[in-house]
Amino acid sequence: MEEQIKTNAGQGLGIAGLVLGILSVILALLGCTFLIALLLGAVGIILSAVGFSQAKRSNGAKGINLGGLIVSIIGVLLALTITVFIGSFFKEINDGERWWNKLEKFEDISDEIDKEIEKEIDEKEMEDLEKKMEQLEGDIKDDTTDEMKNETEKEADESVKKAEEELEKLKDEQ
Repeated sequence: MEEQIKTNAGQGLGIAGLVLGILSVILALLGCTFLIALLLGAVGIILSAVGFSQAKRSNGAKGINLGGLIVSIIGVLLALTITVFIGSFFKEINDGERWWNKLEKFEDISDEIDKEIEKEIDEKEMEDLEKKMEQLEGDIKDDTTDEMKNETEKEADESVKKAEEELEKLKDEQ
């Protein structure tokens, strides 16, 4: 029996394909980099396939080439899936209309809701509501002015006490 010697043919291309495949999987999962992942995965597939064919012809190790090919294919499939998903999402949002047209529709809906609310609340209820609001505002103003008066009175009392104490000290000194 003859022992066949394994060569390193295609190993460099297999490693490069594996690295590009891993990068394509990572970039496909990151988000906005799926197009770069698609490109890196495609290059990884090509390099791994060329390395695999070189290893097969010269009886080299095929494991790293096969791994690079599989990981690169997974990266390309992920990137394609995300590209199709995002493309369909934006197509569904657009539907041939511009975003400002949709914004105008929302404004129209808001105006309709306002009109319905105004119809439900008659004028008398509105006047009662306004009176209650004014009363609340007046109560709040009264409370704050009372607090301010109390604070100023306290400050004035303290300053009078200090002045009286100083007068007593001056009288004691004379």
